[in-house]
Amino acid sequence: MASVVAEFFGIMGLSSYAPQTLGELIPYLLTVFVGVALVSGVFRVIGRLVELLMDFRRW
Repeated sequence: MASVVAEFFGIMGLSSYAPQTLGELIPYLLTVFVGVALVSGVFRVIGRLVELLMDFRRW
């Protein structure tokens, strides 16, 4: 699980070190929140597509 989280942060461009000041913390948290929102949006779209495909009443 730790490798998946590290890869996720690497894709988003975040370093693995915690921010030291408030000026570094705010952009860090914004980047994390945007990344999590994008990932959850992608999973929501994939889930909706699977739901539409698995609804056999329409076929």
